Amino acid sequence: MSDANVTYQTIFSAGQFVTGVRQDAGTDQPVVLTGNYQPTQGAQSQALLYRGPLFPTDSSGYAYLTPVFKGQTVTTSTFYGPNTPLFNPGIGKGNVRAVGSYKYAEASDPTADHGMMYEGAFDGSGKWTALDIPKDVAGGIVFYTIAHSTMGDLVVGNFDITGQAASAAAFIYDIRTQSFSRLSLGPLTTAYGIWQNGGDGSNAYTIVGGYKGATGINVGFVLDYDAETKKISNVKNYSYQGKPELVTHFEGISAIESGYCLAAMSDQDTAFVTIGRNSDGTFTDAKWVPVAYPTSDGPSTGNTVIDNNLMGIMTTGGHVQSYLAVIKA
Repeated sequence: MSDANVTYQTIFSAGQFVTGVRQDAGTDQPVVLTGNYQPTQGAQSQALLYRGPLFPTDSSGYAYLTPVFKGQTVTTSTFYGPNTPLFNPGIGKGNVRAVGSYKYAEASDPTADHGMMYEGAFDGSGKWTALDIPKDVAGGIVFYTIAHSTMGDLVVGNFDITGQAASAAAFIYDIRTQSFSRLSLGPLTTAYGIWQNGGDGSNAYTIVGGYKGATGINVGFVLDYDAETKKISNVKNYSYQGKPELVTHFEGISAIESGYCLAAMSDQDTAFVTIGRNSDGTFTDAKWVPVAYPTSDGPSTGNTVIDNNLMGIMTTGGHVQSYLAVIKA
């Protein structure tokens, strides 16, 4: 059930799915959105970028990109998270950094996802980097790698091991050193969102995601990560509305004046979440605002968040549609 203090709009066209957001520099406070789209009915999804106002979206702001990797025929791709020079000027004025995943026809298993990172202009002419976590870091032969979010010099995502059930774990990729680190709080750890604290050049980050908790039910987590020491701290687990019997996962994070806003999903509801910091630097309990598109034929997802805005997808009239939920103060 949706909260009365939430208003809803549709964004993008049918068949265009929003996955991530980051503020960009420029007049009228443009944002960069990531996602995917279907070029034609029944075709496999391909990566999508958008720059412009959050609402209403500008039809001239879309960029439809096909990843370019030598010797690989890309069959499908998705961007999951962007970053902009507003936060990290090294990206370059007018450029974008975006991470996601792709599949290619020549792979030993063409159904497996491979992580990717794009850096450059919106026309796709920049640098494409494959992000496949190596065997020695993963602890086995990797079946898939998915890059979910990037900020500062880091990328976070998750992977699993070929032939090992419930082997999913998260990774942190350092763009500067081109090195991977494994992140695991417990079984089925995933990292979906990252925020750089302290501005460009800082080693202090906050990461969100989920894992299977001690009771066997998945919980959402928030933690701090030091990119220099590779140490984690201030780990806090969350269950939707404080109900440990509900599966919970955090999909995205953005800083706000009072702390952070998060996009959350559970097996009961999608939610806009806010948390702060205690005096000792630990995270506060969460405030949960249920989000559900009023005319959706089924559940609404919560994929990404910025300020008081949560975005996801829902189904209506037999098709899938991206939406924007605005949470009133």
